[in-house]
Amino acid sequence: MKVVVVIPTYNERENIKLLVPALHEEYKNFPDHEICTLIVDGNSPDGTGEEVEGFKEKYPNVELLREKEKAGLGAAYVYGFRHAMKEMGADAVVEMDADFQHDPKDLTSMLKKFDEGYDYIIGSVPKEWAFYRKFLSLGGSWFSKIVLGIFNVNDFTTGFKISRVKGYLDKLDLDSINSSGFAYKIDLLYKMHRVGAKIKEVPIKFGLRDRGDSKMEKDNMLDSLRVVVLLRYEESKSFFKFLIVGFAGLIADSGIFSLLRLTAAGSSVASAISGFIGMITTFTLNNVWSFKERKIESTSKKVKSIIVYFVSSYIPIIFRSWLIDFSIVKFGGTALVEYTAFFIGIVAGLIWNYTVYSKLIWKSSD
Repeated sequence: MKVVVVIPTYNERENIKLLVPALHEEYKNFPDHEICTLIVDGNSPDGTGEEVEGFKEKYPNVELLREKEKAGLGAAYVYGFRHAMKEMGADAVVEMDADFQHDPKDLTSMLKKFDEGYDYIIGSVPKEWAFYRKFLSLGGSWFSKIVLGIFNVNDFTTGFKISRVKGYLDKLDLDSINSSGFAYKIDLLYKMHRVGAKIKEVPIKFGLRDRGDSKMEKDNMLDSLRVVVLLRYEESKSFFKFLIVGFAGLIADSGIFSLLRLTAAGSSVASAISGFIGMITTFTLNNVWSFKERKIESTSKKVKSIIVYFVSSYIPIIFRSWLIDFSIVKFGGTALVEYTAFFIGIVAGLIWNYTVYSKLIWKSSD
């Protein structure tokens, strides 16, 4: 297996002198793996890139990748990820800082978890952190937990992580990362969670920077807040569209129901017929608008999806028809009773349908 340790640098010459040899010692713990160090340098004026070039003879597994322009921590990592996957054939990529705030010795325990089958290993907040730093980190993480709905992760802000490439990192649209700075960490974690990565947190030591320039942007807290809110909005955007489509279907559904309930067909039959027409309306609009980024194109897949759609969508319709009949028997056949039962069935169907549509028919992996 090939592991590439991606390390962004800017004015880190003194750190790199110590870090490359220290990492090389840790690599010896995994003789069955090919582990490489990829330094992504933001054109450091202190000669960091030249220092890395000087290591190549002694450490042939060290590679230098120069950024065209210094665009932020997140942008540097994404640049490194692409190079590691496409040019170096990485099976796993490691995110790690050059300033020794991430202890090279912790790489061993994290890689062991990767070998155990975990897909995304997170070096989590150390217990020895000062209260104010722990408060800021955990506060941000709890906010992310609640807004993003990820409850099996405690540290959203760590920068020491391992990602499995095949089936996970290579499935992500790295161009859609919402931050080129510090907050990329939250976005990437969220996207790995969405593709089903098996996540494991490993306690790490966290040192204090004593040399080099900090890569921490001044507005990272506001940027993190922006990214979390934006991710929630993007995740919910299809749901808002679904609600609008559902409202259009409701107009067709309830309008036809109102007409047919006055005929010999009766209310329960009218509910089934109007539900069928509303279902055709909503499928078409959902496919071309609500879930357009996951639009079903092929005829064969569309046929299968329509069958699943019709079967799943008729479950709440059947429930709604039963509820109307039950309510008429229980409370009498007044318009108030019938419409109350009808709209209770609509709400139940809304929850059911969105769950089935987003998880089965228009899955995010489509």
